[in-house]
Amino acid sequence: MKIKCCLQVIAFFFGLLFAGSLCAETVPQQEADKWALGKGKEILDILAQSDIAEKYQALDLILYNDVDLEHAAKFVMGRYWKTMTDEQKEKYVPLFKRYIASLYKSYPLDIPKGTIDFSVGKILEDKNSTDIHCLIKLQTLKSEKTAKNVEEKSGIPTIFTVVKNNDRILVRDLKIGESSLLISFREKFKKMIHQDNDDEIDWFLEDLEYITEDNEKEIQQKLDAL
Repeated sequence: MKIKCCLQVIAFFFGLLFAGSLCAETVPQQEADKWALGKGKEILDILAQSDIAEKYQALDLILYNDVDLEHAAKFVMGRYWKTMTDEQKEKYVPLFKRYIASLYKSYPLDIPKGTIDFSVGKILEDKNSTDIHCLIKLQTLKSEKTAKNVEEKSGIPTIFTVVKNNDRILVRDLKIGESSLLISFREKFKKMIHQDNDDEIDWFLEDLEYITEDNEKEIQQKLDAL
């Protein structure tokens, strides 16, 4: 179970940079390859940090500086975004950002350096975007005292759909197997709104705020205990 959770959190962070834009353009293959290797190393270096508070701070910077959370917030609401009032949208968007920030911290982030690796495979460019095929791998040490005996345990084939907007490379979507990260969030929110709250947006917002606050309390308790 821990192996599965570690792989999920790595894939989650590699896909945090999802974004979309009407004025986006494709990313050339060589540039996409360089970006994937650089961004992947940056995230793995952060996850290998021992100080959890510093790790959260660095990951939050990636989340808030490199993620188009405004777009993501609208996308995952689907058809409900058009029916929301301005007041509901003003409450929801910052709440969504807090929710995402609290969500990743619920994953196990004690990942020693060298236990995660990734490789960039084929890169396919079309007229609207560029797909980067990667393999994210978790490795486990046979001995905790030496890093020489490393056994590859499993890996996740991952596709990043990237675009360039204002000279910045952004990930529009992430697919783990056949699963899209944005579609997964949209389906989750659709269930919360329709099945759990009878299509009442205000009730959904109350539930989302409760979940977010509960996550934030657990995170603070964990930090206080360190």
